Amino acid sequence: MTRKEQQSFALPEETIKRFRLYQPLLRLWMYKEKRNLTISLISEFLDIPVDVVLEDFSYCPQWKKSKEDFVEVATLIDCIDTLLGEKEFRESVLIGIGRLGTSLLKNETIAGSGLKIVAAFDIDPEKTGKIISGIKVQNMDKLESFVRQMHIKMAMIATTPENALQAADQAIDSGIKVVWNFTKTRIPEQKGVLVQNTISEIELENDYQKIISRI
Repeated sequence: MTRKEQQSFALPEETIKRFRLYQPLLRLWMYKEKRNLTISLISEFLDIPVDVVLEDFSYCPQWKKSKEDFVEVATLIDCIDTLLGEKEFRESVLIGIGRLGTSLLKNETIAGSGLKIVAAFDIDPEKTGKIISGIKVQNMDKLESFVRQMHIKMAMIATTPENALQAADQAIDSGIKVVWNFTKTRIPEQKGVLVQNTISEIELENDYQKIISRI
């Protein structure tokens, strides 16, 4: 039984399927900076009976709402991610802040997918301290302490191809369990570590869903 199965085994299969439908709608709402919505609205958008939606969200410990009450989108997203065992894989560090890394920091698809880049790292001291899309670039020697202190499980690799393997090894040594590689250097699978090699940013959203499905 995988870690995700262990965390979601008590949920009915049909509920899990509906949670998969709720996730993109809620993230789209969040991306459009709509902070609240009603259960009736979720029901209308997805053509799912209100009573069914209410029953689904009754699995959230904090849930005490009626169909017409406004609820926080962020709360619902957090609830679903937790119930499905995916919450800890919604945050990532980014290693390599060249042209590719900068592009990833500014990529709107990442925000829309529900993944948040929480820190950026580079070996170039001239890049240290720069702020890109609200993220301060840190030196690689800060990586391990940040990952362990913040309990981060995913790292995106956007270094030069010749530095990709070393960056991945350093990330894994720091406690990273998912390596998402965007360089031309293919990073091999390692025991206890999930590796996703992505050729282009066009595949970003699909490949992120592949990562989630494999956790």
